[in-house]
Amino acid sequence: MVRRVVELILATALLAAPALPVSGAPAAGAQNNGIPDFSSGRKMWVLAGGPTYQPVPGDKGPAPIAGTNKYRPKIVDPVAVTDNPLLLPWAKKVMDDANRKVIGGEIGFNAPSRCFPGGVPGILLFPGEPMQIVQTPKEVLLMWKRDAQIQRVYLDVPHSKNPPYSWYGESVGHYENGDTLVVDTIALDDKGPLDRYRTPHTKQLHVIERFRLTNGGKGFQVLVHVEDPGTFTAAWNGLVRFEQGYEYRNNHWEEDICAEEGDGLIPVPGAVPVPRATKRDF
Repeated sequence: MVRRVVELILATALLAAPALPVSGAPAAGAQNNGIPDFSSGRKMWVLAGGPTYQPVPGDKGPAPIAGTNKYRPKIVDPVAVTDNPLLLPWAKKVMDDANRKVIGGEIGFNAPSRCFPGGVPGILLFPGEPMQIVQTPKEVLLMWKRDAQIQRVYLDVPHSKNPPYSWYGESVGHYENGDTLVVDTIALDDKGPLDRYRTPHTKQLHVIERFRLTNGGKGFQVLVHVEDPGTFTAAWNGLVRFEQGYEYRNNHWEEDICAEEGDGLIPVPGAVPVPRATKRDF
């Protein structure tokens, strides 16, 4: 709890700091020296088009992992389609085992819904709450209201030689073409799945995300490029879309309590326990 309060104080301070572009308060999508403005006029962004990686139009490579609700059509807990040629045998087995549990009535693991970090690129698929992008000259913060999760992107610097593994890894980025932020992430541990279909990955995971403004700055899309030779037979691409928030999802940013609410969040057999801290941070 103490750590979350500290992170929220930091986030509030960053939100109050000048974002790029730094001259005045430009409209969403305005550019300054080739730097696209993802601040959405200091508003929020929300997921559009569903919590899945969509196929990329014109991409002739393998399609992202998909799901189906035909086994349990009355619930929002899809079963993974595991005949995708992308999956190596061990990954297919892991997902088939998870599918059997879901078909049998257990709840499938979805990291953010159980108060776990969403990770990269999985946090992009959380549909319940908004996110905001804060831009400074040296860093971009991708901030989710959900459990105050933050992905830090360090601009115009190379990756560290031996970054430690973590849920969010190490992200470096740069701007391109006046409308795109390119984010390159490595050192991702293998704890959480890549999507709501419980697709696993190894520590070889390498993710490149291209955030590009659309609709005159009123939305953006993320082209996700995933490489993990320990899990997949080939690299693959997916598309995720965001739009400006609306009504109450667009005008406030309060503490989002998740783990403190206890394990009664989703009282379904098989739910992964909500994480608990065994000692104070400091």
